[in-house]
Amino acid sequence: MDKQQIELVGTAALTMALISEGFEIAHPIRDHGIDLIVFSDSPHQPFAALPIQVKIHTGAGLMIQRKYEKFEGLVYGVVWHAEQDPRFFLFDYPEAMTLLPEGCTNTECWTRPDGHWTWTAAPMNLQIKMKLFENRWDWLRAKLAGSHEPNAQSG
Repeated sequence: MDKQQIELVGTAALTMALISEGFEIAHPIRDHGIDLIVFSDSPHQPFAALPIQVKIHTGAGLMIQRKYEKFEGLVYGVVWHAEQDPRFFLFDYPEAMTLLPEGCTNTECWTRPDGHWTWTAAPMNLQIKMKLFENRWDWLRAKLAGSHEPNAQSG
């Protein structure tokens, strides 16, 4: 499969997992940094929605990009092993920052306008940290429920 096909397969796998967990999903017509919108339209509760930035990998990789800091409430939806037995990870931008190696935010790779940090193959210490974020469906439900409250906090 080419890169675009892998992205489609991985996004479909994440979408299916979210729907299986009881979430409603919308796809923005235009890709401007948000790939999916997860929402709740439960009766007798305020409508609530959160943006998801989807990152798809055929192995265990990760890319954190500075440009997503501006999207308050953004959830990273990372899929590892998208082609077979996908694994799903959910975390917000402040949590993504905890995954970065010490000192990397002072490097040219991070400080330039399109700054990012990428692991094409996640080292063991990153894989261990990522386990905290795997299949966080209840966390996403709580985050979604809190998204309509004034001054809702990340985390």
